[in-house]
Amino acid sequence: MSARGEQAAAATLARLGLDLEAVRAGRVGVDALAPLLAGSDGAALAAALGELPSPEVAALLVALEPHAGERAVRKEIRRSLYRVGQRGVPVPAPPAPAAAPRTPPAPEAEGLLSLFDGGGDRLIWIIRPLPTGALLIAAQVNEPEGLREVSAGEASRKQIRAARQQLEAESGLRLVAADWRTLDALLVEAHVRAGGGTARERDYLRLRPRLTHEPPRPPAEPVSAQVTAPSAEESAALAAGSAALLEEPELAPWVPAPEAAAPFVEEIARLRESPLVLSRLAQEERVREVLRRAAATLFPPAVLARRLEGTAYLLAETGRALAARRALAVAQLLGARPAAALDVPLVALLAERAVGSLLAQATARTEEERRGALVVTPGQFLRDRASSRRARTPG
Repeated sequence: MSARGEQAAAATLARLGLDLEAVRAGRVGVDALAPLLAGSDGAALAAALGELPSPEVAALLVALEPHAGERAVRKEIRRSLYRVGQRGVPVPAPPAPAAAPRTPPAPEAEGLLSLFDGGGDRLIWIIRPLPTGALLIAAQVNEPEGLREVSAGEASRKQIRAARQQLEAESGLRLVAADWRTLDALLVEAHVRAGGGTARERDYLRLRPRLTHEPPRPPAEPVSAQVTAPSAEESAALAAGSAALLEEPELAPWVPAPEAAAPFVEEIARLRESPLVLSRLAQEERVREVLRRAAATLFPPAVLARRLEGTAYLLAETGRALAARRALAVAQLLGARPAAALDVPLVALLAERAVGSLLAQATARTEEERRGALVVTPGQFLRDRASSRRARTPG
């Protein structure tokens, strides 16, 4: 450091009301010097500090740089730091830049799911918050046929809430919260099953970019944290009590269309009308075989298992853990042994309920017609004759 340089620095500091030795010793801090950097003497002050090579001044220069608003002042501070460093004074590293304020994450989308109706249809809603209102994607999906229809529109949260309340009041369909990404995956699967968007009203992938650009998850029914999946040992016991599931309102609509069950009703009716005299055991076995085929046709094991998995989620999320685990147990058994589906009480009752009510109606009509008919079928003749013989047998 030259004597002339120190004298010039002392003069500058004195003009600014600063003591050279106090500055050199680090007794003057950033708070006192930062306002002076903003004045007309800011560059002169920075240059003067470069004539005081001490560790305290080096640290002071580093701390002052972020407070220098003008480019010329910042440039002079860097020159002074260079000069101080050239004179053997260690120069500390500048402080790390302050982290940019963290942008709060965008609100998550919401998912809502309904129960399956008798034909395997259900509703899926996905709601994505917008700066004003929300985007609602509403879809009707069939298991296993895929997407029936899908639409998207913007509405206020109040309007969406009112639409949900109206839906539940008028149709009794309760929408239960579910992970929106899981529902998104189900919609992508349904889109493919329905033909991949061949019709605009079934083109979910056309609307999906308004919701997300993430790749979809593998399709699977939602899983509730409220219950644990039954083990293989538990499944048999739970499935044995699965007939109780028909007491749940979610399964009440699971009745196939009459035209789907009609062929099996007619087949059982023909067995009853047959002139062949069969033992009760043989007749029951023939009826059971018809019911087995009815169950496989009206409630295919893979389809029924998938519907039960989805229903198990709704049961669990609405506080019915035992029913949920029974549904999961039946789904597991159907996946493992589809050929033995009729051995599961729930499946047997579903098939009997589908065929039985129609059979009762058909039987009543047949009896009514027979009472007014002059011709008696061979089967009815043999039954009437057997009944007459039993009536004449002495007790």
